[in-house]
Amino acid sequence: MTARLSDSLQPLAQVEIAAADALLVRFANRIDRKINAQVLALRDVLQQRQQSGQWPWLLELAPAYHSLLVQLDIRHILPDAAQHQLQQLLAQPALVLQLQAATPASKPDTIHQIDVCYHPEFAADLQAIASAANLSVAEVIALHTQPTYHVYALGFAPQFAYLGDVPEPLRMPRLATPRQQVPAGSVAIANQQTAIYPRTSPGGWQLIGRAVSWPQLQAGDQVRFRSISLSHYQQAAAAIHSASARE
Repeated sequence: MTARLSDSLQPLAQVEIAAADALLVRFANRIDRKINAQVLALRDVLQQRQQSGQWPWLLELAPAYHSLLVQLDIRHILPDAAQHQLQQLLAQPALVLQLQAATPASKPDTIHQIDVCYHPEFAADLQAIASAANLSVAEVIALHTQPTYHVYALGFAPQFAYLGDVPEPLRMPRLATPRQQVPAGSVAIANQQTAIYPRTSPGGWQLIGRAVSWPQLQAGDQVRFRSISLSHYQQAAAAIHSASARE
């Protein structure tokens, strides 16, 4: 019994030196909401140490699916010393229990509803996804708008949020040849992830719609998509353009 308890309190992550001024904390290597919740829980613990002045050498924390990048101020500490401190923290039974108990539950103010128009004008790959999944286009839209998505991480481009998990029938691979230009606001799918392109850029994800507007998302936020008509999209886009012109 004692051995099993001891095993259950082993550190959940390993700390590596990633660069001359950065550490990488690695959790189990898979896309999983529970693991991502542990990443975010550790981020919150380290932010508290940073804000309290306990660890003045902490500069920035960048969470990903199953890892946390820790940027250091090397004027205060060298990477090997910071690695040792972080490993000691991760070995503390109280923190192990705290991370084990972490859940991907979200606060009400971090649940966002985003309107998406799935009209063919904005959905170059929607019909192909429907055919591959043996579904109608309407069924694809219904499935895509069904989940509450979790923001696992930010990356690829500023404000590009990786959302999961896409329902199994809609999990399609990236395009073999990426598009040279994907319009801002495009909603797309790649395997178990979905995302909104925050600005016009190249991209290889499969396009299924266009968002009118969207908030700046953070890791740990929750997102729900709502299907809107083309006329609704056009009216909302015109209102946003008019408001911008007056500023």
